[in-house]
Amino acid sequence: MADNSTIAEIKAAETQAANAVLKAREDAAKKLNRASADAENSLKEARQNAARQFRDKIRRAEEAAEAKAKSILSKREADAKAFYDKQKGKIPGAASFITEEVMKRYGSGQA
Repeated sequence: MADNSTIAEIKAAETQAANAVLKAREDAAKKLNRASADAENSLKEARQNAARQFRDKIRRAEEAAEAKAKSILSKREADAKAFYDKQKGKIPGAASFITEEVMKRYGSGQA
């Protein structure tokens, strides 16, 4: 029969192997948890970066649209002023013509 020291060594080796497997499982669970947390953080950062880039693009587009609108508005204002300046000399003549026509048709009204 095997002697007691050999049996004790085998039992000690089994216990040590069981403890090593348990420790390996614990280490694997910790690494898995850490990897999951890292993945969640990476995903969160990616979403935040995407949202930030989206807001920046929207802001730049709004700024460009605002600048374009101001440009169009200033051009239209200049066009309107030029048209007014060109046409304002015709107003007294048109008013005089209309007055004369009204007077001819309806008289002076001082009868």
